Amino acid sequence: MKVKPYEKVSAIFDDLMKKLDYESWSNYILEIADDYIQDRARVLELGAGNCKIAEYITARYKNYFATDISLSMLKSPKKNNIKKICCDMTELPLKVKFDFIFSNFDGVNYILKQKNLSRLFNEVFCLLKRNGVFTFDVSLETNSLKFVISKSVEGRSNGYSFRRVSKYNKRSRIHSNHFYITDESGIEFKEVHKENIYKIDTYFRLAEKAGFYTEACYDCFTFNDVNQKSERAQFVMRKIN
Repeated sequence: MKVKPYEKVSAIFDDLMKKLDYESWSNYILEIADDYIQDRARVLELGAGNCKIAEYITARYKNYFATDISLSMLKSPKKNNIKKICCDMTELPLKVKFDFIFSNFDGVNYILKQKNLSRLFNEVFCLLKRNGVFTFDVSLETNSLKFVISKSVEGRSNGYSFRRVSKYNKRSRIHSNHFYITDESGIEFKEVHKENIYKIDTYFRLAEKAGFYTEACYDCFTFNDVNQKSERAQFVMRKIN
């Protein structure tokens, strides 16, 4: 039975991502934020998922909003006081302005069409205060080529058994993760998560068209410039007009 992305994956997500170091990733975002904003700044997270990153960052920035397109993911944390909004990051239903907007874990790659990627930059630009910052990471082709070589992932979590198979189409530049999730009664659910592995120049071009100035493009988790061997890139963009 095919279901929407993250409808069932939300139940196994913690086990699926158990090796992910949320604290280190959060600290990296905080290091970037410290160069641009104060503790009273208003912060918006796009693609917040299960809000694990949010739990760390709200320790410093209390004026915080978390958004995600998946209601199942936003509901998955047992309890916290984070303000959550279920919405598409290319259609943000907000009127307040923010000092700092960010997205993690290649959330931007899930925007499959360039016209919608352009819409994202325009939406974020409108929601930022002057000199506000938008930072996000993207997965690059080096990562996809490396990732699909590894074997499929299998496991059990919350009464489900699951298997993940990754594929990458070099021609279309679409990276897809196929999840086969079986419940205790033997019913199998299938989710397909697709990402567009854009050429890095695409981000620069569309961001500039929206009015952004790119402060930096790092080899992700470092403060070194992105390079041909980079598996991920971290963009730091600013609204200067």
